[in-house]
Amino acid sequence: MMPAVTMHSELDARLTIGPIEPWVTTMPIYISLLTNHIAVHLTASDTLACNGAAIHGKADDIVGYHFEGDVPRVKVGGVYECVYTHAGTRAVIRAPALAGPTILSPRAGDSVARTGTLTVTYVPGMSAGVSGEINQSQGLFGGAFSTSSGQPDNGSYTMPKASGLQPGAGWIILYRSLVSAPSGTGFKSATVVDDAAATGVEVQWL
Repeated sequence: MMPAVTMHSELDARLTIGPIEPWVTTMPIYISLLTNHIAVHLTASDTLACNGAAIHGKADDIVGYHFEGDVPRVKVGGVYECVYTHAGTRAVIRAPALAGPTILSPRAGDSVARTGTLTVTYVPGMSAGVSGEINQSQGLFGGAFSTSSGQPDNGSYTMPKASGLQPGAGWIILYRSLVSAPSGTGFKSATVVDDAAATGVEVQWL
């Protein structure tokens, strides 16, 4: 049985933002609220919202009970603000919307072979890591898609190409992951995993 919701000062909060492709206008938000490493649920009088959009509880066999929802995507320089309200008091986590990696190569419009591996170069940073995606739409319900796990933020990212790529336009996307522990939130502890900093270039697959 999950424990009843408690005061924010007794909760460890974890906010995950993204990832999602850079052209998508909404951003997925995931929040876990834990007490003694056990997930809590909200009562009818409690609220959890990010940028005004309600974040709802969801049971999951893999990640456990958590809260999730979609909010309008915030432009770089804006803020994602998530507010937990319990017994008339609020705890607030704020996370800035950050720019994705600056991709140096391939450049938009470049011709890229459809087979083998792909190395993307970009301006390095100081993040927790960079992950990659290849995405090609092939009609309403088809396409080629692959993701690759995180690598050091050192300016070079190598990944296998998606199977099923066809000649024509497609996207190469890099996501930069930043992990922080903001203070002064009102929670016992807070962690932000920001996977929303994405950059994509559209290339021509040969």
